[in-house]
Amino acid sequence: MKHIKESLIGGLSLIIAAAVFGTFFYSARSARQTIYVVGAAMGRFQSDVVKWRIAISRSATPGTIDKAYDLLKGDLRAVKDELKAAGIDEQEITIQPVNTQPVYLRQGETDYNLIQYIIVISHNIPTVQKLALNPSTLVSKGVIVQSSVLEYYFSKLADIKQKLLSDATKDAIRRAQAIADNTGLKVGPIISARAGVFQITEPYSTEISSYGVYNTATREKDITVTVHCNFELK
Repeated sequence: MKHIKESLIGGLSLIIAAAVFGTFFYSARSARQTIYVVGAAMGRFQSDVVKWRIAISRSATPGTIDKAYDLLKGDLRAVKDELKAAGIDEQEITIQPVNTQPVYLRQGETDYNLIQYIIVISHNIPTVQKLALNPSTLVSKGVIVQSSVLEYYFSKLADIKQKLLSDATKDAIRRAQAIADNTGLKVGPIISARAGVFQITEPYSTEISSYGVYNTATREKDITVTVHCNFELK
């Protein structure tokens, strides 16, 4: 009987202790009120770097490949001369190796397409644009331009990103304060914060991606970012 009483007393003590601890744990957790908000910031900027990708080509049969290579070398010189005459520095021009692509004919024979890739990276955007959008000079010299693509970048993008993250965080604080004003509470310190991916798009675009967007087709761009913040309420 004595053992039964001791067991009952011991078990009752554990239940009471557990109940007290559980109440304390719940109170400790519920005493800390938080609010979760998402701040956002957007900016617009002008690119200061242009990349011009040019591909010039020559066609050849198996017996005229050597001649086609010589013609392509002449085309390359003509392009480089045109670039230098326009004020493009030699260091801004990158020449890629010639790519030889087979062209399979119906008769079972094979011809070839020789492609020379040229990349121009420059801060002189107006000059590069003028050359790219008016290829008549190159065409008049017999140069066959297979493809021509302009891409626009910004050399100080890191500075813009840093400022936007700061602006987005301030926006999150303002939103949290606006919500807290209706509850009689005040916004305390940030408990946690997480930045979203940057979306760099053409102006007035609705394009977004979970991995971020970097549009290079336009010189002028919009950039947006969000910051997810969790604040303590007092």
